[in-house]
Amino acid sequence: MAFQMAVSHNVTGELVEMYRQVLVMCQVKEGEHVLLHSTSNTFPQHPAAFMGAALALGADVFQITHPQNSPEKAVVDAWVRADMVIDLTAGAHAYGDIVQIAQKEGTRILRVADTPENLRRLFPLEEVRHRVIAGAAIMGQSNTMRITSPFGTDLTLYKEGRIGAMNYSIADKPGRWDIWPSGMVNCAPIEDMGEGVLVLAPGDVMLATGQYVREKVTMEVKDGCITKIWGGLEADFLRNDYFARFNDPNAYRISHVGWGCEKRADWLKFGQDNECYYGNMQIAFGANVGVFIQGRTRCKAHMDFPCRFNSYWCDDTQIMSEGQFLIDELK
Repeated sequence: MAFQMAVSHNVTGELVEMYRQVLVMCQVKEGEHVLLHSTSNTFPQHPAAFMGAALALGADVFQITHPQNSPEKAVVDAWVRADMVIDLTAGAHAYGDIVQIAQKEGTRILRVADTPENLRRLFPLEEVRHRVIAGAAIMGQSNTMRITSPFGTDLTLYKEGRIGAMNYSIADKPGRWDIWPSGMVNCAPIEDMGEGVLVLAPGDVMLATGQYVREKVTMEVKDGCITKIWGGLEADFLRNDYFARFNDPNAYRISHVGWGCEKRADWLKFGQDNECYYGNMQIAFGANVGVFIQGRTRCKAHMDFPCRFNSYWCDDTQIMSEGQFLIDELK
């Protein structure tokens, strides 16, 4: 993350008004308790700019900073007491108990860990919010999801009773977690169900390791877990170096799956852009306790695979064909 420090503190003053607008969208009001949670390697300009924005709204704002990778339990009480948490930590708490505990207590949580340039470029838009809400409604009503691709993917997952989760860059309701920038519909499927084949094609993304796939990777999935991985260089890497390092069967277990809704996202800007890229299919394996209230898997591993050119069904309703949305509300 060395590139973080290349962003000058001098940009802080330019960010206050943009952050104030986002806090207004998050329903921050005078007298509310706003917590800025940062670590020793947080983007340096974010805390000061958010503090100025919160003060401009009359909020009671304070900041906690601690070393990277320190235990969450030291700040759980602060999260629970806050009306709004701005999570600026370099290592996300998305798949930890702190998020789940705070959500249940009604704390609103907005995760912000991207560059000012990307935050400005992907500033929250109402059209993205509408697209996400419409997609989550369709996903939420279904019991099964099927994904195929021209490269060989044919995977069926099950979600009866699981909600469609929404990410549109705004934490505007009690107990809501979101991440800016975003624009995604996701679901934590039933963790011990699901079968088929998942194929990562050249140009797809292995997000946790910061790599684009160069040689096709094929993964066999049974009972919600990856049971076999084969292909070229990236397959060897995933099998022998990434998944095996955790020595935990939950590292191979389905975490979440869904699609991106953000037309402004750039596939060549690695990170959140890949996750919310318009018409992508994103699937992840590993931990899902935390932001997914219904998630059950605890694990130190979490690998996202944003993929393009997939087809997606919720029950018998086809959502997209090879990365192109078929339903008007999602276009």
